[in-house]
Order: sequence, then structure tokens, then C-alpha cells
Amino acid sequence: MPVETELRFMLTAAQARALGAHPRLAGTLQRRPLLSIYFDTPELALAQRRAGLRLRRIGRTWVQTFKCSLAGGGDHQRGEWEWPVARSALDFSKLAETPLADWFDKARNREALAPRFETRFSRSTALIEFEQSAIEVAIDRGKIVAGELAAPILELELELKSGPIDGLYAAAKAFNRDLALAIEPRSKAARGVALLTGAVEAPVKGGRLQLEEGSTVEEAFAAVIQHCLNHLQANARGVRHAEDPEYVHQARVALRRLRSALATFRRAVPRSSCEALSQEARSLASAMGHARNLDVFEDETLKPLVEAGCGASLDGVFARLERERARARLQAAAALSPPRFTAFLLDMLHWLDTRGWRPGPDDSEPAPAGGAGRPVGPNTERATDPRGVRHRVLEQQGAGIRRFAASTLGRRHRAVLAAGTQPSSMAPAARHELRIAIKKLRYAAEFFAALYPNRASAPYLEVMAELQQALGTLNDIVTGEQLAATDFSQTLDPAGVALLAGWRAGLGSATLQDADRAWKRFSTLQGFW
Repeated sequence: MPVETELRFMLTAAQARALGAHPRLAGTLQRRPLLSIYFDTPELALAQRRAGLRLRRIGRTWVQTFKCSLAGGGDHQRGEWEWPVARSALDFSKLAETPLADWFDKARNREALAPRFETRFSRSTALIEFEQSAIEVAIDRGKIVAGELAAPILELELELKSGPIDGLYAAAKAFNRDLALAIEPRSKAARGVALLTGAVEAPVKGGRLQLEEGSTVEEAFAAVIQHCLNHLQANARGVRHAEDPEYVHQARVALRRLRSALATFRRAVPRSSCEALSQEARSLASAMGHARNLDVFEDETLKPLVEAGCGASLDGVFARLERERARARLQAAAALSPPRFTAFLLDMLHWLDTRGWRPGPDDSEPAPAGGAGRPVGPNTERATDPRGVRHRVLEQQGAGIRRFAASTLGRRHRAVLAAGTQPSSMAPAARHELRIAIKKLRYAAEFFAALYPNRASAPYLEVMAELQQALGTLNDIVTGEQLAATDFSQTLDPAGVALLAGWRAGLGSATLQDADRAWKRFSTLQGFW
């Protein structure tokens, strides 16, 4: 399958001008107008299959292009087929080469295809050499048009034309250092579909991961990590620019799931290869933690009290909350802003694309990602027989995912049972440790659920969600107590202090009962694996 590998970045007008004058590009950019017409059915059948079909006019010639997503891959890599065509009409005979050949072979599908939207832009391009790779640099300025609607295009694309993929990432990292670029995860086709359908940008949940039952452990690992990165990127722009607190929540969930995935596959992916990446993910999530805590404090404590008619003692708290939250949201936005956040994403994608976790031929461990040295400590893999360790790691990576999933889930399920009992009988610190163990088990169960029938996995995941929710609420109560005692201590009068204490006590008692019921259900569950 022909594969297109490109990285896209949003541009401001100032960045576009700076690129035009960049030492690597100045005087070499060639500009030409491009018109692309995107085809789909009325119900957008191709878009639903994560595929796109277009005709593009380049000067006096027309090119027909079909693109589709790769299984378990990111949006920066797609299958791509291109053919010159004689006129501005689709040539269906060419599409027999594509993965959707059977779909295009049906007359009713071909007849339903029609132009849905266009992109009209000028492209300034240059071909540069970077670390033995040929990279096409393209600066696009124009618009997407769907009927009477239009959206601007101003972006940078870096496409690998030849040579090792390392050169593409080296170029992207260099431009990011110079210009602080934000990655654009959406293709023009995806943005066109959103414009056509009137889709409103909103926080995005992780969704269900699809894994192929015949996948190796390594293939499944790459798909899981890419899934977590997609979840993170879908919410990053909202963290930077939107007011909805759910963006921060979903971005933190994505980062926690990412770190959990790195730990889940640790028997096949050595810690040394991803420790720096895991620590950076933790740092990014931590930078958004205060904003999330303040949002939960308002939603779970302050608002219910106001709705119950008890807000008179809390006026000063709300005023202080707005000031604190404004600062916390700026901190969260800064964490997911370029150049740091872009550098993290590029390191992650580079590591995925090059399978950076594989041991070298004469080494038990791979080179660390992110440019950090290998960690030293009790958890570091130590090899008295480097070649033997290398063989065992590669054997794990090539094993079937079903066996690996069953072993991992069984081990984590037993760990939760060993760590817990009725939550109401546990000390707060022990409940906190139990919550962490449950979270690890739930994320692993979600990663592997697609390998099993939904009727088997769904009840298990439902109980896990209930138990995690109850324990999470208990943890939020503790966090609320800390906020009341620190950030808001000067704004609470004695009546407000008593009100919050009473509310926390009542909520804690009710939540402990919920947690006990959920634990009872969980302790009798059989694993779906």
C-alpha cells in the first residue's frame, strides 16, 4: 500500500511570513493555485470509513486521489493513491486498486457520489534536504467552501518524499524550535466534513478502541498509544482556547490513559525506552491538575449548595474561585501550547513510527526516547545476559495479543482484590491506593475490550466505572477539604466553614455506601477474558 507521511501545523499570519523568510526556505518557495473537489455520498459513507476521494486541478491538469486511514495509525500517515485523469470527472476504474474496491464496485455507491465541498488555496512549496531525507515544505493559504459556508486555511505541511522518517521529524522539531508551531491533527478533508455537517467543536471522549484479534502485542501497543494521542490532540485546542472545563478533564484523562498504557505493556516495552515520555506526560497532566480540582470543587460542592439555597455564606468563595480558576486555566493552556507540547507530540509520534522500543541487535535495551538518558533505580531493567533479554523482549512483542491481554487483566484483577475490601472499612490512604489500582485495571480492560464479545466485557466495565466513580468522589472530597483549608480559608466565615464541612460529611457518607455496593458487585465478578 502506498503510504503518505506528513505532519500538519496550524499557522498564524506572522508565522506564515516568518516561514517565507526562513533561512532554509527563503528564495526557494514556488507558488501555485490548487482547487480540490471532494466527493462523498449524501450520508458521507466515505468519511465514515475514514476515507476521502477528490479531484484536484493543478494548472491545466487534473489528478484523482483516494486516501484512507491505516489500521491503528495516526492521521499523519494514510494510504494514498493518485492518478492523472483526462478531465474533471471521476475515473472509477482506477479505484479497483484501493482497499474500498468492493464498495466502489457497487453501482448504487458510485451513483451516490457527488461533490460535497471544495478547498481553494495557494500552495507555496520547496523541497529541502534534512538529515539525508527529502522533505516537501508546503505553506497553504486559502479556504474550505461548502455551499455558502467557508473556513480559512492557513497551515504548514511537511511531507516525507524520500529517505528515513527520522529526517521528517528532525525538520519538524527544528521548525518548532524556531517558530513554536501547533500541530493540526485534522486533514483538510476532515475539516471540510465538519464544515459541511455543521459540527460544533466540543470536548472529545476517548471512545472505543478497535484492536484486531490477530494482532501481535507490538501492533496492539502501537494502536493503543496512537488512540491515546488522538484523544489528547482532539482536546488540546479546546484547552488552549475554549472555556468548557471538560476539555481539561478529557486531556488529563488522555494523558493518564497514555501513561497507563505504557505501564500495561511494560513486559514487552522496556521502561528505559519510554521513561522520559511517561514523565513528560505526567508533568503535562499535573500542570492541568489545579484547574480540574477547582472545576470539580465548584460543580460537586459549591453549585449543589447554591441550588439547595445555602449560597449566602459562599459569595466570597465564588469571587475567589473565578480569580484562581483564571490563573489555573492559563497554566493548563500553557502546558498544552507550543513549543513544549508540540515537541512532546513529535517525540511520541517519532517513537511510534520508528518502533523506538525495540532493542538493538547488540543491546538488551533500546535507545531512550525524548533524548533523556536511561533511568537508574530499582525498576530499571538490568541485563546480565543482554542477548537473552533482547530475545525475551522481542518474543513478547511478537506474541499474540489475546494471551498477553488475558495475562495482564488477570494479574491486575487479582491485584485489586488483594488491595481492597469494603471501602467504608478502609483508611483514606488505603482507599486512594485502591482507586489507583482500579484505574489501572479499568484502563487496561478498556484497551483490550474489543478483543472480546461486548456482552462479556460491558458488564465488567460498567461495574468498574461505578466503583471508580465512587472512589473518585471520595478523593474529590479530600481535595475539596484541602482547597477550603488553603486557597479559600480567608474567604470563608464560620458559617461557610460549617456549611462545607456538613456537606462533605453527608456526601462522604452517601458515597461510601455507593462504593461498598460497587465493591460487592466487583468482588463477585468473573473476568471477561
